[in-house]
Amino acid sequence: MNTTEVKSLLCKALREKPETLRASRKMGNIDFAKLRHMGLNENVFGMSPKALEAISEASPVSNLYADWTQKDLKEAIAENFGLTTEYVTTGCGSSAMIDAMGTAFLDPGDELMLCMPTFPAIIDTAQMHGATVKIIQMKDDLKFDLAKMLLEITEKTKMVYICNPNNPTGTYIGIDELRKFAESCPDDVIQVYDEAYIEFSDAPDCQSIVECMKELPEKPIIALKTFSKFYGMAGVRVGYALAQPEISTWLAKCGTQFGVSKTSQAAAAAAIKDKEHGAYVHEQVVRGRDYLAKEMKALGCDVYDSQTNFIFFNAHVDPVEVQYRMMEKGIFISAQAGMNRVSVSYMEDCERFIMYLAEIMHALKATA
Repeated sequence: MNTTEVKSLLCKALREKPETLRASRKMGNIDFAKLRHMGLNENVFGMSPKALEAISEASPVSNLYADWTQKDLKEAIAENFGLTTEYVTTGCGSSAMIDAMGTAFLDPGDELMLCMPTFPAIIDTAQMHGATVKIIQMKDDLKFDLAKMLLEITEKTKMVYICNPNNPTGTYIGIDELRKFAESCPDDVIQVYDEAYIEFSDAPDCQSIVECMKELPEKPIIALKTFSKFYGMAGVRVGYALAQPEISTWLAKCGTQFGVSKTSQAAAAAAIKDKEHGAYVHEQVVRGRDYLAKEMKALGCDVYDSQTNFIFFNAHVDPVEVQYRMMEKGIFISAQAGMNRVSVSYMEDCERFIMYLAEIMHALKATA
């Protein structure tokens, strides 16, 4: 069959879907094995030794199906947040939970509202379900404009999405402002708070929406979480959503029965309990983040304050050229929204990145 014939078999939503904005689906020609990873916000400090041990113990019986109720994993997650398991829905990464939300809640003609730039996976999901996407301009400090979002909500608005701290900017919204937004949002608008990076924060007011979700049961609030970032398990694929049980029940119907593998369940349950390793990761990331921000500012870059394991910056030269020249030197960083983003790595990698960035900026400015 040719491309035209296959396309005629596709569902209408996929045929008409715009090209994805997700960088991870546009990088198939890059050989990452030859590069230091400082572009996808992976946790180079690795997963908990207890998680690795749990994988080793679960592997010999992986010929058997995993527990489809995911009892141990859900209990570990629920205990971490002072909840019961009825609040927890799990899947293969938070991206799987985003897909589940689209299946559960979005119909053709519904509207998803968000600010850009942000993590665009939910845009793909909305478009696959025939929903429209309303984009609100971020504020000058690259934070979500919650006041503007509230003003723009109409009867068509079905879902609002807030990534906090935000990817790719690293910026965040304090809990008091988030609470006011959550309280003011109409009861029939689903509020999605993507907290993939919140464990890296050290700002006192950079807090999870989960307590608000508990205190506002009349509001359809969903907190998205992942083990990919802070817990160093990007390749293991475990994510989860926290919401009122009435919402979680429907989300659970939209996933696959055996979605999270036996080894992944065991690893995640062990990882979330290992507070010692979590403290180590947090210390290393904050140290590297502070170093990168200080050194990039000294080079003349505009650096956005970050509460994540990456930094968004403007080097005042072509960001795509910076990305490619950095790859030529063996380091992968990202270029998006007219700027660059670099992930925290080992200190020697951070130092090497700063050295190369200085060289690249000097060379590009000399030829401008």
